[in-house]
Amino acid sequence: MVRTCDYPGCSNKDVADSPQSFHRFPVTDVALRKLWVLALGIHVDTKVEKIKKLCVCSAHFSDDDFLSTCPGQRQMKKRILKKSAVPVDYYLYMWISRCKDPRFTW
Repeated sequence: MVRTCDYPGCSNKDVADSPQSFHRFPVTDVALRKLWVLALGIHVDTKVEKIKKLCVCSAHFSDDDFLSTCPGQRQMKKRILKKSAVPVDYYLYMWISRCKDPRFTW
């Protein structure tokens, strides 16, 4: 069974040679889980059993949300999320980043 990203409007699939990595919801950290639920527009009272089955692809995280390797360290096979990572809409993230750019004027 092929996993698909559960981010609204995303159709990325976890297939061989996929450029995306797929990440499950944090279930033990209640505060972080609520942030993920809100980010995906899921009802806050959704049962944990249902949330455990959901996953989000790496397209909805910034590069800063992933652990990086130190110089001289072997490259990681899988991209690993930092414990504080929360999914965002990539296009919204890019728009916000552009707005923070001092060269951008309204």
